[in-house]
Amino acid sequence: MGILQVGLFGGVRATHNNWTTEIQLTRENQGLLAYLLLQRHRFHSREILADMFWGEHNQQKARGSLNTALWKLKKALEPEGIPTGTYLKNSHAGEVGFNNESPYWLDVEVFERGIDQILVRPFDEVKESHLAELDKVLRLYRGDLLEGLYSDWALRERERLRSLYVRSLVYLLQFHGLHKEYEKAIAYGQQILHLDPLREEIHREVMKLYLVNGQRALAVRQYEICRSTLSQELGISPMEDTQALYAQIVTNNDESGSLMILGKQSAVEQALRQLREANQAIDLAKEQIQQALQVLAKFSNDPE
Repeated sequence: MGILQVGLFGGVRATHNNWTTEIQLTRENQGLLAYLLLQRHRFHSREILADMFWGEHNQQKARGSLNTALWKLKKALEPEGIPTGTYLKNSHAGEVGFNNESPYWLDVEVFERGIDQILVRPFDEVKESHLAELDKVLRLYRGDLLEGLYSDWALRERERLRSLYVRSLVYLLQFHGLHKEYEKAIAYGQQILHLDPLREEIHREVMKLYLVNGQRALAVRQYEICRSTLSQELGISPMEDTQALYAQIVTNNDESGSLMILGKQSAVEQALRQLREANQAIDLAKEQIQQALQVLAKFSNDPE
């Protein structure tokens, strides 16, 4: 039977045979499959799915469109030779979900799991094998999640995973900077700025990296890029910290050592602890929201 492989970064792709032949899915079914996969740990009310994807139609037509889409999706994912229910399953209440116990591979799942295992590590515990694994995982990010889909749920997931990707790049920038691997750190900094050119704190770190790497002219140019970008996009000037750093660079004044990137190791460790605590709080809040939504859905479907 093989393994169902699905990629959601840069658009929806699915195959049963290692990408030699892709499964043909309509635009609607791409979105429906993506949603079921991203929410693969729970079942979904047909009424909610119908309203989410066909909310512009009346309830009867929306429900019919959902049933047709699910039939087509099952036919595409479970062709002849693959038992019905292998990938899409129904609950006793008639709800729909993705069978996460089936043989499948999902780029988003591998991406999140790989990053979560690395970013919790203090820098002094990171080995070359960890960096190689993180680099491999980041290569899965072929583009933003579900490019071309603009539903609210898709936009939320897109921003969440984009933020996770950028956090990983910041982690690598900090790691290589602290280990004086300035060229690598600069490269990650430029990747971040390519995705989010308004990150002024990253502009500052790249300026510092250029300076400690003996590239003063490039540090000055980075400031000009920062100043021009902020002016064109937001109509503002760089922050005082950025301007002060620029003044130190052009006057060659670094007596206090304030240009050392990212400060001391303890400051980095503290920031990482704060990130971990914030992530735990976010995960708890998400779980509570899901529980509340399930309760609301139960009562809204109960005629009494």
